[in-house]
Amino acid sequence: MASNGIYVSTAPAAPPSVPSVPRTLTAAQPATAPPAGLFDATTSAVAGVASVCGLLAAVGAAARHGIGRRRQSSRVQLRGASRAPFKEPVNFRAKPGDKYTYRCPQDFNTPEFGHWPPEAPDRVVKYGQVHFKGNPTGETEFYAKKAGKKQMDKDRLTGNSNDSRGALLLDCDGTIVETERDGHRVAFNQAFKELGYDCEWEVGLYGELLTTGGGKERMTRYFTDYNPDAWPHEEPPAKDNPKIMELHELKTKLFMEIVRSGQLPLREGIEDLITDAFANGWKVGVCSTSNEQAVRAVVETLLPEFAPEIPIFAGDIVSKKKPDPEIYNLAAKEMGVAPMTCVVIEDASIGCSAAKAAGMQVIVTKSIYTEDEDFEGADEIVSSAAEIDFEEDVVAMLPTLQMS
Repeated sequence: MASNGIYVSTAPAAPPSVPSVPRTLTAAQPATAPPAGLFDATTSAVAGVASVCGLLAAVGAAARHGIGRRRQSSRVQLRGASRAPFKEPVNFRAKPGDKYTYRCPQDFNTPEFGHWPPEAPDRVVKYGQVHFKGNPTGETEFYAKKAGKKQMDKDRLTGNSNDSRGALLLDCDGTIVETERDGHRVAFNQAFKELGYDCEWEVGLYGELLTTGGGKERMTRYFTDYNPDAWPHEEPPAKDNPKIMELHELKTKLFMEIVRSGQLPLREGIEDLITDAFANGWKVGVCSTSNEQAVRAVVETLLPEFAPEIPIFAGDIVSKKKPDPEIYNLAAKEMGVAPMTCVVIEDASIGCSAAKAAGMQVIVTKSIYTEDEDFEGADEIVSSAAEIDFEEDVVAMLPTLQMS
């Protein structure tokens, strides 16, 4: 307030006014555009990558197609009009029993219906090319087996099955061939003579020694119980004695020479019996106490067509020999059959006892040295295998399922 009583405002003075600038609307400026050359390079790179990928995909598809065709092709090529009947799709190769159903058009080099050779009788091949594949063999047989299988399945369900398949096990010496008197005995005597032993086994004496299974065991018994003076060595005779083993090795070599010379024929009816067994789907094996090489020589020489399919259990493959059942137990295990489904053909009482102890059925075919033996427990006794009917005598021995 001034002195003269007049109030005067003391508020601060306003700042000087600034002239206003008129507002103007401005449009958003666009981003700076890249150079035209950079855009063209990027587009070309993308297109190049796409074309390369497409090319790789096409090459891969062509390669896969070519591999597939090579896998389906055969070394023998069809030509001319013969290609027309084989336009059906290629099926997988099935087992021989189903070959007729799933037959592969390019399957030129494998057997039809499990039979070799694969060619049909009227097949025509010239210069490595199939002009006519021929008619597949075995169609009638295939349908017959197929019908038989249906009947077998039906019989199993109803308990009326007559289709029994087992194993036929044969002894060798005296059963397959009469080797004892004119084979093994002769070889033993030749071995004694060549190695300087003063002894010879007569026909009657060898018959007594046959009650002991195994050649080394037989010689041990002879030099111990029958003729100790003929043993010139200090160490007592035993089956693992080096001198006994030397004798047996030479005897085996001489015996194999006798067998391969053709001097020992098959016993009557043996070949027919084995043929019937294989024809009915049975397994066949040989169980012997003789040396394995000697038994194999007999089978390969006298039964050459069956030799590859017949397993041999012989010699020292077991620790205990007949009449112990170990050899027959081993055969049943290795062949995958139950002892109760095995039928044994034997000629000696020790073999009969071994087979019965293993729980098997036994048919005895008497031989020269075993005519008067006691075959206790044998299921059937005949003079030779020619008297055996496979269906009535062998198959009939197997146990069958009976429905109550």
